[in-house]
Amino acid sequence: MLHEIKTKKLLREKIQIIQRSIINSRVYRPANVSKFVFICGANKDKDSISERRKALIDFSTRHLKHTQFFLAERMFLTLQKEGHKGNILDVEHDISEFADHIIIILESPSAFAELGAFAHAKLRNKLIIINDKKYESENSFINLGPIKAIRECTGDLSVINYKMSSDGIHRLDAIGDVFDPLYELLKELMKGRATAINIDNCDPSKNFDKNSAMFIHDLIHFTGPISRNELIEILKIIFGNSNFKKITEHLAILTAFESIHLSENGFYKSNICKTYYTYKFDTNKIISTFKNYILKSYQERIYAN
Repeated sequence: MLHEIKTKKLLREKIQIIQRSIINSRVYRPANVSKFVFICGANKDKDSISERRKALIDFSTRHLKHTQFFLAERMFLTLQKEGHKGNILDVEHDISEFADHIIIILESPSAFAELGAFAHAKLRNKLIIINDKKYESENSFINLGPIKAIRECTGDLSVINYKMSSDGIHRLDAIGDVFDPLYELLKELMKGRATAINIDNCDPSKNFDKNSAMFIHDLIHFTGPISRNELIEILKIIFGNSNFKKITEHLAILTAFESIHLSENGFYKSNICKTYYTYKFDTNKIISTFKNYILKSYQERIYAN
């Protein structure tokens, strides 16, 4: 469909409606949006995360409906599929700045390394640390260094201690003891007021943040199933011929949130039946126009997993 997006007047006109609506203040960010929570810890093996991380994600799904927990591993998998050439360290730094909160379960050497990497002044206010209670009072570098710095920044509630078992990565331990304090930290919605979005703020060539990612999702909701290159062509119509080199990271992080998924034949689809932003015009006409083109010439996209 790349050729049609470039040449078909009707498709371009529908995309330009989105552009004009943003410029004319008819696209709003809602007063309350989901919290994006990055959760770090160990893996049982190369294909599965620790039982502790799994339990926290299950808890958030049931009781923290306004949060979206995500794993770096899911993001890295999508980046690999898209042939991303950058290094993982830079990507993980981007994720940490993107997230509203970062939970680190201190259950492996890699988790301690992540604590050291994320505990600098710029990110301390986002960190929630889960640690083994037996180390709570030790005069260790971890306690006197990064954990003390986090406590000084956000208070004691951001460091949660419980009695970890020695095999809690592979077998469920008493991780449920942290559910109540974690709920207290995350239960509040991110409060604000509904505001019209600025076209520069949602431009993924200029930003890698919540605003730009939510807009990318909404474009996929309107136009998908859609390929990465087709999406870039749509972005060029809206924002001009900029460098959209971060689009792969946007797609990967939305995949990690499970807001979208990548089909086996390389097309992105939305997993949710609504947009992140509020559009004060009839978006159904945009959706139906793209769906008609897909049904007419690209039916294989509809049925691919």
